[in-house]
Amino acid sequence: MYAIKLFFLLSFCLSNLSARPVSYSGGLTVMSYNDYYRNTLLTHYSPTSKISYGHMIQYWQNKEYWINALNVNYLAKRINKKHSQANFYFKGGLGLLNTSYENYNNKNELVSYGEYALDWETRRYFTSYAVSLMKSETIDSTIMQKSRIGFAPYIADYGALHTWLMYELHSMPDNEHPIISNFILRLFKSTNLLELGIDDNKNTTLNFIKRF
Repeated sequence: MYAIKLFFLLSFCLSNLSARPVSYSGGLTVMSYNDYYRNTLLTHYSPTSKISYGHMIQYWQNKEYWINALNVNYLAKRINKKHSQANFYFKGGLGLLNTSYENYNNKNELVSYGEYALDWETRRYFTSYAVSLMKSETIDSTIMQKSRIGFAPYIADYGALHTWLMYELHSMPDNEHPIISNFILRLFKSTNLLELGIDDNKNTTLNFIKRF
């Protein structure tokens, strides 16, 4: 298990204020999300600034299954203002779910997922919301919602270390704890982003991003 977690902690990337799934034309983005429930590794290539194609590896710890999937991310709308920016995304994927858990009759089956996400930010404030649905043939079907608000305690110059303080609410109705709140410290500089968090059950979050 420690080797699995270490594997997922070795990647992630960014050059903007937030972790966006679509980069500039020709850009490659690697993202790693790690919390109490799941470990996710995403790799995306953006042929244009509106769309990216990639691969996802995900392990659900309490449900004991792996997902390997191909996915696509589409930037539906970007609103640029003088001091703010808003983004609207559609995401989806199709792949294979694999498990060795004895209680599941099927050990391999198709899985699909879709997500709608939006964010708005200035150099001082940040907010985001995402809702996603994942469904396999027989093993699992779940809906998830996640929202964040955050603020920067200081305005850093270009190329300097930027710091954000964030509060996150995560809703998964079929979990033992359906609503989880999470306090997150975000640090980023250049094309590197690191997030450290702890939720109200004292479980930790560690996310890292790298954009090339």
